[in-house]
Amino acid sequence: MTRSHPRHRRTVRTLGIAALLLGLSVPVPASALPAAPGGEVAGTSSVAVPASCGPTAAGSFPVANGPTAEDDRRALTAALDRLSGAVGAEIGVLAQDAEGRAVFAHHPELSGMEASLSKVPLALTTMRLAAERGGRLTQQQRALIRDSVHESGNESTSALYGALGPTVSAMEGEINETYDLMGVTSTRSSGGWGHNLTTASDQLAVLGTVVRGADWLPEEDLAWLREQMRPGHPSQTWGVGSRRAGASAPSDSLVKNGWLPDAGGAWDAHSVGRVATGGTAHHVAVLGSGYATAACGQDVATAVVELYLALGAG
Repeated sequence: MTRSHPRHRRTVRTLGIAALLLGLSVPVPASALPAAPGGEVAGTSSVAVPASCGPTAAGSFPVANGPTAEDDRRALTAALDRLSGAVGAEIGVLAQDAEGRAVFAHHPELSGMEASLSKVPLALTTMRLAAERGGRLTQQQRALIRDSVHESGNESTSALYGALGPTVSAMEGEINETYDLMGVTSTRSSGGWGHNLTTASDQLAVLGTVVRGADWLPEEDLAWLREQMRPGHPSQTWGVGSRRAGASAPSDSLVKNGWLPDAGGAWDAHSVGRVATGGTAHHVAVLGSGYATAACGQDVATAVVELYLALGAG
């Protein structure tokens, strides 16, 4: 998928900086590489498979990048395919710019259990209902949302869900109305929170609502919710949240992570959020299904974000 705005060429030095964050290496010196028009060069790096994915997956593989942004994007696609094969899981990635225009996609059709990602739509639904009833979030609701979103607390999430209506059908209906208002097309609340399927595009629609606002939500409440999505709690400092120190300003970094085992014991692990690099904001959704452990899925999500920022975000 092509970008909707011009892409810049990337040098080996740029990749080398990003490599330090991921455990990539750039073993071939720039002076030994063939020059490209404009004096830019191609490069070779290696991607380390997270040790948490088991001894059979451990190791690394080479990635040939540059000299152009198009070459980097092809390298990113190839690296994601090899990483997926190494860990035995499916990986989907979708990235958008701050206005919601797609800039990179890799198996964006992949669906996975929403897990704790559903805590953001639940918070938005609670905010919407409070506004419709002529009020604002109560202190109790704020306490529950903070624990649910910032610390990924499950008991507080269940309490928020149960307060949406007198029956499960009513609760589902309220969340699905919020999905409709956000332009979410595939994700539907069913049978409680967290076990329904979702997609990367739906999750970026949710993130876009949080970042850009909506006329059915009080901006003051949205600003407060964004504060709860700052990556500080350990449950949120992997995937997109691992880049909190690299953001141009703390307010640029937002994240919600989710992970859940399926009926067979394999894990889904997803990370959705906003990160800024070089003064440019990126909205990124990484969905993964079929991991042997939650730790493997979380480490892979972090590696995928770093790969995207090193190769696909120029």
